[in-house]
Amino acid sequence: RRGAVLRTGVKPVLRMRGGGEESAIDHDGVYGAVSRHSMTLNGVWSTKVRGKDLDAPPETVEVIPMKVDCIAEWIPNLHKGPNPMVQKMWPVNSNFCDNEESIISVLYVNSARAQAKKITTRQWLRAGPRREIRFKPEKVVAAIVTCGGLCPGLNNVIREVTMTLLHTYKARKVWGIPFGYMGFYSEPWRELTEENVDQIHRRGGTILGSSRGGHDLEKIMESLIKFNVNQVYVVGGDGTHRGANLISKEAAKRQIAMTVAGVPKTIDNDVAFIDKSFGFDTAVEAAAQVIKCCSIEAQDAHDGIGIVKLMGRECGFVSIYATLAAGDVDICLIPEVPFDLDKLFNYIKHKLDTKGNCLIVVAEGAGQEYFEGVDHGTDLSGNKKLPDIGGFIKDQAKAWFAEHEKRTVNVRYIDPSYQVRSVPTIASDSIYCSALGSNVVHGAMSGLTGFSCGKINDRYAYIPIDEMCDPARTVRIDSQNRMYMRMLRQTGQPNFKKDE
Repeated sequence: RRGAVLRTGVKPVLRMRGGGEESAIDHDGVYGAVSRHSMTLNGVWSTKVRGKDLDAPPETVEVIPMKVDCIAEWIPNLHKGPNPMVQKMWPVNSNFCDNEESIISVLYVNSARAQAKKITTRQWLRAGPRREIRFKPEKVVAAIVTCGGLCPGLNNVIREVTMTLLHTYKARKVWGIPFGYMGFYSEPWRELTEENVDQIHRRGGTILGSSRGGHDLEKIMESLIKFNVNQVYVVGGDGTHRGANLISKEAAKRQIAMTVAGVPKTIDNDVAFIDKSFGFDTAVEAAAQVIKCCSIEAQDAHDGIGIVKLMGRECGFVSIYATLAAGDVDICLIPEVPFDLDKLFNYIKHKLDTKGNCLIVVAEGAGQEYFEGVDHGTDLSGNKKLPDIGGFIKDQAKAWFAEHEKRTVNVRYIDPSYQVRSVPTIASDSIYCSALGSNVVHGAMSGLTGFSCGKINDRYAYIPIDEMCDPARTVRIDSQNRMYMRMLRQTGQPNFKKDE
């Protein structure tokens, strides 16, 4: 970790934590080192930094392994052959991962805060090509499906998965499934080729279309078997990945040599374990541009109040990052932190009195405590349809200033949700999507299944879907963490919480 130093003469050591069988690791193609043993990390960091107390005993950190299933575990005599990349010229043929190569999550040492939060360190199977693969490339028939709402980068992922399958591995065929899970059994499939995906990354959205719901396991399995599909690639969020996991488990139950792999997609950036989700940087960039426009609107109106509502049903990552990127936001409201309307409007009054305008960013899931008893139903994914918090603040602000201040305010309200999620990717996301798309294919070709792929501690890793989609594991912004505090310092906003 930055700021920490290694003790002189002490080398990092990974040790098996006792209790298991020493021979439990299968070096013949099943990824046992990350499947059966928890680990301890001994003597890595000094207990103090910058040369103090070097004689103090080093800390020991327990590391929990995250097992990824391999179809070789239930398919006897599964094919094993050389990766065609081995025959390619340098540097490709020197860029392979060992079957048991793994990475670990960020380590926090000498941190009372991390200990208080009981932060767990995990061991992950590293993503990348293996020297041996479990499929004959000429027999690979793959299907790609995109589900849920739109997000920048979907076409980039589709393109990279297709190109890696067809160009790198010479797969037999790649199918694109139209309009989400329902497309498996209700729409004509579209064959993807190197030619027809070559330029799709230059547009937003998804060339396959997308939808919510529609996961009928029996019908999906029937279609996959009918078309001889043995690799399924699913791009979507939490619910989509749970559906992918059901397909993976059903294939295992039926003893079918079929891998199912996912790429996590959510514009809200609330996927467990990974550093960030693809498309997030692009969404923040697009949101920051909208905030800039709204700022001008507020500045050029008498007693102008600008309100921008951004995506974020249950967490406010987009709002906070866009606020930090914009630099001139006065108030940022997120779902994790309730706010009192009177305190909010009194602070808006202060900003109007001192600078003549006020700029507000609000996540769509913020302030839902003001809509108790309001039911707009759910979407096809089962997500609750949220009342419009931006419109609510707009109307309440006008009413509050008229009643308490006898003052007319000019409110400019912008909801750019569809604009933000449908734009093409910026450069950083384009690179990220390419790496995700290629790595997820490498994992599937090596026989892994029931996994997703993401960046953990700035390294690409394979993540068991069971772990990633555990209902008990949620990703939320802690109002005591450094990112939130950084936002507060920048906006200067006070505590809007109701008095106890």
